[in-house]
Amino acid sequence: MSFFEYIAQHPWVGVVLVLLIALTVFVWCKAIISGRKRNEERERIIADLEREKALRNEFRNVDEATFLEGKDNYRLVIGMCAHVQMKLEKADNMNEAFGELSELKKNVYSLGYVIEDSKKKLSEYFRSNGEPLLSASKAAVNDVIGGKFAELFNKEFIMLDENDETTSVDNGLLEKYDEDFETLMNKSADEIYKSAADYIRRNKAEFLSE
Repeated sequence: MSFFEYIAQHPWVGVVLVLLIALTVFVWCKAIISGRKRNEERERIIADLEREKALRNEFRNVDEATFLEGKDNYRLVIGMCAHVQMKLEKADNMNEAFGELSELKKNVYSLGYVIEDSKKKLSEYFRSNGEPLLSASKAAVNDVIGGKFAELFNKEFIMLDENDETTSVDNGLLEKYDEDFETLMNKSADEIYKSAADYIRRNKAEFLSE
């Protein structure tokens, strides 16, 4: 009896074989997709590390050219944050070293973190960082940027302040603040980056005298 004749007499065997083949194809396809995703994630991480390395190299030592008006505002803010970060990394205790920074450098460092870590959601900034950075960021945002940006920042600061036991998290309201923040950044990101970058340019003398 041939294989096909056997299948014809026992159709359930054919059904099982079809299901096994389908399952094998499904698992194989899933493995390919999973492997592709892992490769894409690995490539993304490597690209991020390369960008970080390039940024740190560019802003490790600053000069007049660093602060030219033609410099991309966003890159200047993030780059000068990295510049301060590299100084802090040399200290045995980064929190103590941060506390000893001038008001200018605290502001620059804080603004860089706020702008970078709030790209997806403002609330992610608060959930990704702690003190003393959060309080320093509140002062920097209010002093340097202000406006609607500071208003939303202050609202989320109060709601997500772990040291404030009088306020609880209202997830619905927090989501609204995040949506309002996203709308603001979609509309006014360039102006906000420019406010922070111009603050750095006005105070470049302190960095040039290091």
